[in-house]
Amino acid sequence: MAETFRCTLVTPEEQVLDDDVIYVTFPAWDGQVGIAPGRSPLLARVGIGSMRLDFPGGASRWYMLEGGFAQMLGDRLTILSDKSTPAETLIASDAARELEAALTMPAADEEAIKAREKAQQAAREKRRMARVASERGI
Repeated sequence: MAETFRCTLVTPEEQVLDDDVIYVTFPAWDGQVGIAPGRSPLLARVGIGSMRLDFPGGASRWYMLEGGFAQMLGDRLTILSDKSTPAETLIASDAARELEAALTMPAADEEAIKAREKAQQAAREKRRMARVASERGI
């Protein structure tokens, strides 16, 4: 069995990552999913939350994902995310301001309610990830 697999992360704006990894965990819409070499095929909807990539040699990297789709096929994991942000670029005070704005978003109809909830969830996760990244010295 292979010890690594290829992981590609793409957003509408750019290809963020295309590298060999030994493990990936990402937020599916219904919970965290872990991917290791030899994983059976998978198609999942990506939720809002943190993605961790573990590289050969022991290094890890974190991203904040906001929606999209993930597919594991053969020895390749492809994640098409609506938005991805490296954890080291997240700033807790910026996320706190985003959360304040999200909490005051109007919610006149079902679509607006969903948008407000998504914005609040993303801002809370960004704030959490910024604090964790700061604690780890990332």
